[in-house]
Amino acid sequence: MGVDAIGGLPPPPATAAGAPAPAAAARPLDATAETAPDTAVSVADDLAKRAELMLVEQQILAQAREARMDRLRMTFDAQQQERAELLREMNSLRDMAMEQMKLDDEYLKKWIALI
Repeated sequence: MGVDAIGGLPPPPATAAGAPAPAAAARPLDATAETAPDTAVSVADDLAKRAELMLVEQQILAQAREARMDRLRMTFDAQQQERAELLREMNSLRDMAMEQMKLDDEYLKKWIALI
């Protein structure tokens, strides 16, 4: 068995026609590689995984934006409800003050009529 000139690895087994055996093409480049070199399928799988991860990340960001908008809406609604309650209270107090002023005017007119 001879030694390949590159890296000192033995050459891949040859078929009857002298071409490398098909199993040799699927063999990793070195002992630390987990898979065969990139193929169209593995590149497509990697791209699909990256696209899926990007989509998930965009969905997470969109959900975070929606959550912030929901919090802002709830805060705004609560502030508007508080403001409306204060305005109603102020109107009630103003109406009571006007009624009191009318009664005071009537008493004053009667007091003047007595004199």
